[in-house]
Amino acid sequence: MSPRSTGALALVALGLGAYVYFYEVRGEAERAATLGDEMKVHAGLDAEDVEAITLTTLDEIPARFERRDGVWYVVEPVLARAEGSALDAMAHALVELPREGAVEGASSLAEFGLGSNAQTIWFEVEGTTRGLRVGGSTPVDGHRYVARLSDDEVAYVASYRVNAFNRNLADLRDRRIFGFEAGEVTTLRVRWPDQTKGVDSFETTVGVALARAEGGDWHLGAPVADAADEETLRDVISNLTYLRTENFVDEVDESVRAALEETAFSFHWTMAGEHLERTARIAGEMDGQRLFVSADGRMDWIAATRLDDFPRRISDYRFRRLAKFEASGARRLEMQFSERGKMGTTNILNVVATLEEAGWIGTDTDGEAVKPERLSALVRAMSNLTAVDIFAEEMGPLELKNLSLRPSAVTLRLIGESDGEKQGNLLAVVHIGKMYPGRGYLVSRGDSPEIFLIDAEGLTDVPISAAQYREEFRVDAEGESSGDSLDEREALELP
Repeated sequence: MSPRSTGALALVALGLGAYVYFYEVRGEAERAATLGDEMKVHAGLDAEDVEAITLTTLDEIPARFERRDGVWYVVEPVLARAEGSALDAMAHALVELPREGAVEGASSLAEFGLGSNAQTIWFEVEGTTRGLRVGGSTPVDGHRYVARLSDDEVAYVASYRVNAFNRNLADLRDRRIFGFEAGEVTTLRVRWPDQTKGVDSFETTVGVALARAEGGDWHLGAPVADAADEETLRDVISNLTYLRTENFVDEVDESVRAALEETAFSFHWTMAGEHLERTARIAGEMDGQRLFVSADGRMDWIAATRLDDFPRRISDYRFRRLAKFEASGARRLEMQFSERGKMGTTNILNVVATLEEAGWIGTDTDGEAVKPERLSALVRAMSNLTAVDIFAEEMGPLELKNLSLRPSAVTLRLIGESDGEKQGNLLAVVHIGKMYPGRGYLVSRGDSPEIFLIDAEGLTDVPISAAQYREEFRVDAEGESSGDSLDEREALELP
């Protein structure tokens, strides 16, 4: 065969391949797409192009919704943010609604429930108004009859595809009270009534002022300068951003006016890149709901239980960690137990434990070995030890001595890996003193003057006396007693 004939055959083969690809492969996909579009009640439209929707809601309220800069709003009967996902679902249903079949030669729309009493949804695309009528159910298969407003052609569709239009007006309104994200808040002030003056009185208030540093950490500026409790701040801001309306307030009636007279909380905040401080508040209660007044004046009834989402103690907003480190980074644990007597405080027992390949290994100055599992539990408890309250900002040497904090009844030291130095880095120093009746144990950090309170539950895996250590931590200990009871342990005497 000549080279010229071979080239001609190659061209024919390429042509056949192109025909198969463009007509059979790509053409089939295009024909399927065209056929699918032809099956739609409203063909050739995109849901993103729907600019407005008008309908009577399930609770028989005429309503109009408009998309403005990509955001859905209710514009009638009130002006408010709309529930975007619900309106997007409506827009999608209107332009993507596929016919399951059509009724040939329909003589009257009314016989299919498509007359003047039909559910009608109007929508606008590029300034042109279109519409869909939804009628009764078909005799079999549970389909629904539908028709465009522009003609009398009757089709039927799967019933579930028109469920998007069966919504009450309240379900089509945005129940979110705030539209910002938690990470956008840069300053926050929270105020509440001084409960010593009466919880319903806002004449005397207390509160906190906080600011987020460039690194993202929150700090307290008032009433004291201190690090903030990140977990509390995260929860407070998150609870604000996730507030949802129980009932919308469109008219100010007597119940609203009465609720406006009280303030249970006020919130003041600024957003990233802004200097304007916004204000909102939780007002009075009625029938298990509280009135929430937003920064823009919008009012909503929220569940009264949401009040419990916001702490009402200054100490809750402050950093109350006695220790915070990765438990896996600890390498050495030291415990010192002391006892007060007539001649003063005496050190009666020391414990040293280290993390080896087989786990934690420790012995005390009595020569007794320590249970490895109790040491592991103790290190885990210490790694995130958190106080329930702040007892005092600082105390003098005599007061600390009387509280068994200097020297302390129990001192715990956690040491981490060495950074090339002889000694490893100090992870935590915690001093445990006397018990405050009904509230817990007085505790302090080695690097802070504050005196904290930790409840007994927080010290479940931490020995609070030499007696408890001997009974629970030693290898030869028979039982797992709880150690000294609150009655047996010397308690702080209060006036």
